[in-house]
Amino acid sequence: MQIESRTAERIGERPARCTPLPDVAQLLSPPFVPHRLIAGGHLQTVLSLRALGSRPLSPDLHWVELPDGDRLALHDDQPDGWFPGDASLLLIHGLCGCSQSPYMHRLADRFTQRGVRVFRLNLRGCGVGEGEAQGITHAGRSDDIVDALEKIAQLTQAGPIAAVGVSLGGNQLLRAMGMVGKPSSSNPTTHWLHRIHRIAAVSPPTDLQRCSDNMEKVSLRPYNRYFIRHLLNRAPSSVRHLPFIVDAIKRQPKTMRELDERITARLAGYEDATDYYRRTSASNVIANIQVPTLILASADDPIVPASCFSEQARASWSESVRFLLTKHGGHIGFIGRGQERHWMDGLLERWFDFAAIE
Repeated sequence: MQIESRTAERIGERPARCTPLPDVAQLLSPPFVPHRLIAGGHLQTVLSLRALGSRPLSPDLHWVELPDGDRLALHDDQPDGWFPGDASLLLIHGLCGCSQSPYMHRLADRFTQRGVRVFRLNLRGCGVGEGEAQGITHAGRSDDIVDALEKIAQLTQAGPIAAVGVSLGGNQLLRAMGMVGKPSSSNPTTHWLHRIHRIAAVSPPTDLQRCSDNMEKVSLRPYNRYFIRHLLNRAPSSVRHLPFIVDAIKRQPKTMRELDERITARLAGYEDATDYYRRTSASNVIANIQVPTLILASADDPIVPASCFSEQARASWSESVRFLLTKHGGHIGFIGRGQERHWMDGLLERWFDFAAIE
């Protein structure tokens, strides 16, 4: 199984960047104030799954061919007037999402209106890519993100490339850039790395063991059931006949840890759930990230606990990383008041600051 090795072998050492990073105060202007009727973390989380109006999009479809024979579907939303050399943005969804998830569609709409070419990635077996992958997506699929970025570099030919990873996609993106930043003097640098402008991760489960421990709470069983039901329904046809998959469908796991122990770790080539969490958490490699990075999280996120981002955890982080922890916002919610209803979207726009590099 491909786990860590191929990313390190293909990427090599990334050259240092001199891109100035904005102060946290600049990013928090305006600060996040939750909608008065949606103040709690659970409400913010649940309502983030609702479609919150954006224009219809008519993307082109590309396929990212992976070395193991699987394919990833990549939706290409290209605005009128875009030209090679203009900015591009990769969007990566979360565990149960796809390119049509509300936040993916909304961000694509927002940035294409600003002249940015947006690519919405479907992780393995997700969205229109269902049936195109024999393997499953999981937290350690950093190679898939690298392959998607390489495809985007080929399609765009020139210009800055940015990326946003949401939830599980955020962990994959951070892990990929952490592997990119890992010194490896014996390998040449991939040709497109100098084009990476900035990246952002929203509500990323950077410490999977902590997240798993958190999801063991009885009060979070509804979230467990939602994730487990969705993931079992999305299991590739190539593995649905395996005895442990058949057993899991008949006798469903009660928690995500049980699912990871019985299915994820086995299919992904890890010894057990603990080994899977240990080896795929982005926290292991954030110290190596050299590309300017923003991590956004919420203190009332019911799925990714704020303890993942404690001062002790952040002590080893790269100086290229900026971190924002809001009091409210839930998991990928950040639903604000009035014109700041989509506060997260505005924050990301301020972070990438594409206008400043035109």
